[in-house]
Amino acid sequence: MKEQKRISTQKRVLYNVLIFLAGALIGGLSILFSETGLLKNISWSTIFSVQLLRQLGWVSLLILYPLTFFLIYQTRKYHEAYEKEADEDKNYEWYRLTFKNLEYAGIVFNISSAVALFTILVGAVYIGNITNDKSPLQWSYIDWVIVILLIISQIVFFKTLQRVRHYKVSAFPTTKEMQEFALSYDESELQANYEQSYLILLSLNQRILPALYVILAGLGTLTPLNVVSGFIILLVIHIYINVMYYPMVKKYFK
Repeated sequence: MKEQKRISTQKRVLYNVLIFLAGALIGGLSILFSETGLLKNISWSTIFSVQLLRQLGWVSLLILYPLTFFLIYQTRKYHEAYEKEADEDKNYEWYRLTFKNLEYAGIVFNISSAVALFTILVGAVYIGNITNDKSPLQWSYIDWVIVILLIISQIVFFKTLQRVRHYKVSAFPTTKEMQEFALSYDESELQANYEQSYLILLSLNQRILPALYVILAGLGTLTPLNVVSGFIILLVIHIYINVMYYPMVKKYFK
């Protein structure tokens, strides 16, 4: 047990040292580039263009949407087999495949929705340009197709969720509805979701968001990019995550 603790401590020290070295490297590069004037001519448009970002979104959705509908189809197929199967062993296998594909479908659906929103909104134009015959959102026919697929996938996924879970969930559920829906899970699955959700929040709070601060600081120092809005968004998310712990503390330790 002592040996295991010693190794764990070594890994923790090594992790902190690597974080420190990464920060020192970024700081050193920032000073070097700021003093030498390198990368002064780099701008957002020279790295990524809005059109390129939208095209990347289109290509991603060309993969994500078929995969989403395929997983939904698989879920429905296994669920039908599960409801008809009389053999206990086979019944459990259909049950396992049903919920496994349902969860995979949920993951891909959420990712595709995020990419879809990014793709159709990244072309937003500063509202002051509307007077110069520019629309606030410069959409193509592809973007309208994405909007339609986004709505359809939302409805189909939640209908499948309702059918498999035997719990009525609207196509556009409120936070309260989703909370009540989560509580309808069986005990072991609910516990697994609680554990994973806590790990995600912990990782966001302690690692991912702090790392994004450092990355934004590096971009702001090394390039002419304006990263103030990025810092504001990160700060709002960071504060929100921590403030939302307050109701839990107040309720549990009342």
